[in-house]
Amino acid sequence: MSNNKLSRRNFLRMTSIGAGGALLAGCAKAPEIAPPDESKPVETPKPAEAVKLQIMWRTNPDEEKMLTSLIPIFKEKTGVDMESNVVPWDEYETKLMTMYASGIAPDIYGTGGTNPYIERWVRGMVLELDNFLLTEPASFTTDLFPIALNAYKKEGKTVAMTFAVLAAGTWVNATRFDESGVEYPPFDWSDEKAWTIDDMRATAKKLTLDSDGDGKIDRFGVVWGHGGPWYNTRLWGKDLVSKEDYDSGVLHKITALDDPAVKEALINSTQARADFVLVDKVSPSPETSQSLSQMGPMLKTGAIAMEFAGGWAVWGEMPADFKFRAAINPKGGVNGSGTRTKNTWAEPLEICSKTKYANEAWKFVRFMVADSEAIGVQLIHRNMIPAAKSSFDRFVAAQANRLAMSAEEQKKFYMGAIEQADTTVPDHILVGWAKVRDVFNSQLEPVWLGEKTAAEAVDEMLPLAQAAIDANLKELNLE
Repeated sequence: MSNNKLSRRNFLRMTSIGAGGALLAGCAKAPEIAPPDESKPVETPKPAEAVKLQIMWRTNPDEEKMLTSLIPIFKEKTGVDMESNVVPWDEYETKLMTMYASGIAPDIYGTGGTNPYIERWVRGMVLELDNFLLTEPASFTTDLFPIALNAYKKEGKTVAMTFAVLAAGTWVNATRFDESGVEYPPFDWSDEKAWTIDDMRATAKKLTLDSDGDGKIDRFGVVWGHGGPWYNTRLWGKDLVSKEDYDSGVLHKITALDDPAVKEALINSTQARADFVLVDKVSPSPETSQSLSQMGPMLKTGAIAMEFAGGWAVWGEMPADFKFRAAINPKGGVNGSGTRTKNTWAEPLEICSKTKYANEAWKFVRFMVADSEAIGVQLIHRNMIPAAKSSFDRFVAAQANRLAMSAEEQKKFYMGAIEQADTTVPDHILVGWAKVRDVFNSQLEPVWLGEKTAAEAVDEMLPLAQAAIDANLKELNLE
């Protein structure tokens, strides 16, 4: 185990709850076997204990239906029963930590939680999965998209297994474009010069209007959904996280504190997003967004024509009176001098380090990643791309009634979205990011409201973010 990882003793001292030792696969020494004593009666062996796995998942109606469908299929195929524990997102991590410290944690951690998945590994709460992977045929790993296979590798260890990925992009209400006679944005990620932030602004201006003539804009061109500074700094060609911190999975410092170029990219990208609302007026203010959202998701109601966000923008039921399309991320920076951020969202499963049923838990992880029937159920309830490349065409077919794009157009967009990505988001893979995310959100709110410039907010934000990082490192004994 890495020197960076939190020892079990320190974990229990922090939580002040005594619990049994962690069960780590392959680490325990086999017990000595004494010769039989023929003077003692032979005992009848006890029947094998029935296995029933516990899995924790976030509260989500579609995903709860997915689990309800998957569990009996898994039991029929393996004989292993399961029970799900569904928890609201903002309660997930607290409940999981308490259960783990008390020795009653679920065997499998599914989607959910406010802490990065990697932090659970650093705390010693998850099994490393490489021994399980070695038992699989080579086709199991070669069939996985590289971003799915590598997203949760830290210090050479696979600590979580991606079963699905979510595409980045610009999501388009194509009906609003048709009504205004505006050309759709491109869906080909390989075109380096196409679709910049400037292009998105110019397009949004053509789509922003007062539809009922009351003097107030009620249809906006775009919502720039990425308020987090990590995303936007990468748009401007820089990164708030160092390579060393990505490699270790532990956030030690925000690079903008030491590198003026990173700080400039952070300020300029933050101000550009604010100016879409305050200067260009092509995006609704926070107050207007709240009002318009009461009618439903703004892209689906036609209140906005584009949403620059993750693929969740087109989750759920799609309205019949509008048609929708997908387009690539805009390229950031001045005149497109930055990047398209180059990310995806990788959805993982983790196995609890205290589980009594590690092999059975791995069977479920493998089931979710590679079983054809399990992938079919996932596609019914969640329009996410399976980690298995061999299921990609099935995903595209499942999207047929969701986007007004041909199968070939969708293949080009979604495959490009996966291939351009070199990371999942720091919320998933960096210990300490949850703490700085709270600082970012609170300190940048005045920028979106027009009460501070981006430069003013960033100057105040960076020391506070670093203080949160330092406190987290101290708490985890990772200083």
